[in-house]
Amino acid sequence: MNKNIIVIGANQTGLVFAAFARNAGFDVTVYEAKKQCDVAYDWTDDMVEETFEEVGMPLPPKEIYTRKRNWTFVPPEKGVNVLMDLPDDQLDMAIYRRPFNAWLLSRAECAGVKVFYETPVKRAIVENDVVLGVELENGEVVPAGLVVDCCGVNSAVRKSLPESLKITRNVDKNDTFIVRRTFFNRPENTARPKYTNRAYLKHINERGISWCTLSHDEKQADVLIGRVGEMSDKTYENALADIRCDNEIVGDKIITGGQLLQIPVRHPLSRFVANGYALLGDSACMTIPMLGSGMASGMKAGKMLSDVISSPVTENPFSVENLYRYQARFMKEIGGKHAAVDMMKNWLLNSKKGDVDFLLGKGVVSRKVLIEASAGHMIVMSPAEMAQAAVKGVAKLPLLLNLAVLLQKMKKECKTASNMPKYYDEAAFSKWEEKYEKPFRK
Repeated sequence: MNKNIIVIGANQTGLVFAAFARNAGFDVTVYEAKKQCDVAYDWTDDMVEETFEEVGMPLPPKEIYTRKRNWTFVPPEKGVNVLMDLPDDQLDMAIYRRPFNAWLLSRAECAGVKVFYETPVKRAIVENDVVLGVELENGEVVPAGLVVDCCGVNSAVRKSLPESLKITRNVDKNDTFIVRRTFFNRPENTARPKYTNRAYLKHINERGISWCTLSHDEKQADVLIGRVGEMSDKTYENALADIRCDNEIVGDKIITGGQLLQIPVRHPLSRFVANGYALLGDSACMTIPMLGSGMASGMKAGKMLSDVISSPVTENPFSVENLYRYQARFMKEIGGKHAAVDMMKNWLLNSKKGDVDFLLGKGVVSRKVLIEASAGHMIVMSPAEMAQAAVKGVAKLPLLLNLAVLLQKMKKECKTASNMPKYYDEAAFSKWEEKYEKPFRK
């Protein structure tokens, strides 16, 4: 049996898994389509510090990260600014992606992982529903016992799989955010804003979010504009103009960024394993549906996958029967919560004009709920909290009843998603998939 592992994508998730798998005794090769300098974006992403402890990794060097400032959520009509106001010791790490990727690369290579840049993978090699390796763009066929797909939401390798593997090949565009993140200069003599990190929910009453944050050196404005499914140049320019009206720290000069990106913002795929194949990170839609952040869940999933192949329950560690345990663990610990948050995200995006402003302005949706949803956690309201929400929102009782029904559906979906059949059985697996996907069908 071939025990070589191919990882497609030298991003953070791929490198974390590669190092763990190599330390477990597997031969691991990583293929990355981009140049090494272009793999990671030149900005920060958020992560809770406990993630490193959970996966058994040390914290990165202190120069690689800082502390995130508190978010302030702004509803469409901007009638209120809801500041999270968390104490400093509860704020997320803000990790600089490019040096973080370089640190992870160093750890992987020190472990013995082989990494090849500017080497795109064209497709998976599949025979009799077993993935046997990959074909590179140059035509070279590379055999492997396991192919780990970290190619992102539009993975060409995932799209190349035969239908018989029952893995979703194409993610619906309406389950993605089209995002442009740009760093602008901060004009001289502009006052430091009261709210340094503003997130606009359903910005200008469109299906998406935007944010404007003051960089940690306070010399730049970090502006993100994202919309569900598609975003025209006109939509972007209108949103940017609105943000500039609210935030004088946004200058006219672009310092860095500006790329158009596509990020999955949906519940995890219902199936991300097959014989000799596993999806990991954005390729499996493991991001938090509310904001699209995915580094923490990807790192945790990488450790889970390494654990499963290191202690197999079958003779072949790369069999679907064994890899199934990886998906079941991810869904139990993370995926179920993400599925519930996806339901909340869809409800908010499809809400009527004025509803989000009412819920935030009246305090019906509390700071606690916003914090939990943005972190990808399950939202639970006690009877006392529900009663308090009812008092605050009595003017829109039908909306409150709708919200109460949503919370019950979220609880039910989280339970369904978290409880896959204990052992792999194709019929039982397919039945679970049907039940899991039902609430999300258009």
